[in-house]
Amino acid sequence: MFAQVLSSHDGRPEWPVGVPHEPESVGLVLYFGSRAQLTSGETYETLRRAFPDAVVCGCSAGGQIVGDGVVDDAVVAMGFVFERTAVRLASEIVADPAGSRACGEALGRALAGADDLAGVFVLADGLSVNGNELVAGLIATLGDEIPITGGMACDGTAFEKTLVAAGAPPRSNVVAALGFYGADFHMGFGISAGWQVFGPRRRVTRSSGNRVYDVDGIPMLDLYRRYLGEEEFAGLPTTGLRFPLQIHHPEAPDETVVRAVLGVDHADGSMYFGGDIPVGAVVQLMRGTFGRLTEAAADAARQVEDVVDPAAPNAAAAILVSCIGRRILMGSTIEDEVVAVAERLNDPMPRIGFYSLGEISPYPETRRAALHNETMTIVTFSERAVSSHA
Repeated sequence: MFAQVLSSHDGRPEWPVGVPHEPESVGLVLYFGSRAQLTSGETYETLRRAFPDAVVCGCSAGGQIVGDGVVDDAVVAMGFVFERTAVRLASEIVADPAGSRACGEALGRALAGADDLAGVFVLADGLSVNGNELVAGLIATLGDEIPITGGMACDGTAFEKTLVAAGAPPRSNVVAALGFYGADFHMGFGISAGWQVFGPRRRVTRSSGNRVYDVDGIPMLDLYRRYLGEEEFAGLPTTGLRFPLQIHHPEAPDETVVRAVLGVDHADGSMYFGGDIPVGAVVQLMRGTFGRLTEAAADAARQVEDVVDPAAPNAAAAILVSCIGRRILMGSTIEDEVVAVAERLNDPMPRIGFYSLGEISPYPETRRAALHNETMTIVTFSERAVSSHA
């Protein structure tokens, strides 16, 4: 496998490439940019023309990661040349979040046709898709053994419209799933959060999907008003991204996820989050510090650093999916978490990524995929080296 960051540009349709392979050998191109940069579809069309035989996928982001930097004024992309790995694209339209599980099941069926499926990478509309149900549908079809990774598209802090390109110009309501096939392909994953809980644990007493009304009989909005104060409360939902919830699921109390605030409804006193929070779940408010979030990014990199061969840095590549909430909290220091990853992954290793509305990754302990919020996740693609005696 050979991977290289193709280039970045400022929104113009020109795209200097510079991949030391024939364009026809590039089998996959991933790209990320702001909603404004991707809306016209020019970037997609430019990449499709440059790499006529490649699967081209991407999504809108709340900031793009390239190397050890974070940029807003550029689209970033990476091209992959696989020697012994086949890539298959499946996509679905989700008009309403209620169809998310069926979407995941359909994508799973489309990708499950071969015995050598080695990993799945998903990009999904961050606002119209229920990420919990999407992942549940994929697992129901593919099982727990296939790594499922990816992220939810973002539009910064606008929370208005996100875009996904799945072998076509980007649009809303799209879910793209890439299947990787072959005994020599390896998908690595690392995930860490770094947020610290505070305040008492509370039990969800009224919720529906990702919308929470009451905890311990207290309206959710009242709880956030109490802890945030009036000034921060007035800035919801954006200010709420700095105060996510830790969730203990009632059916799997040992598995915790972080859920980010995505919106508020003052009419009924509810708040909605980046994933489902069922009645009976135990929740606790969280807050972060720059140091803890940076350390968590380094920990996520530590979980995948063994796939890197220092002698052949282009033989493995990393996709970083971090959360827009982390970026809001860290502000101008956000590159610290990206640098922390670079220091663990041998800096020449190609890396791009994006800031998302949700991260999809297996738990390190159980290897069961889930939707997460407010985490740094790292996905690595690599092919096993072929012995010279083979």
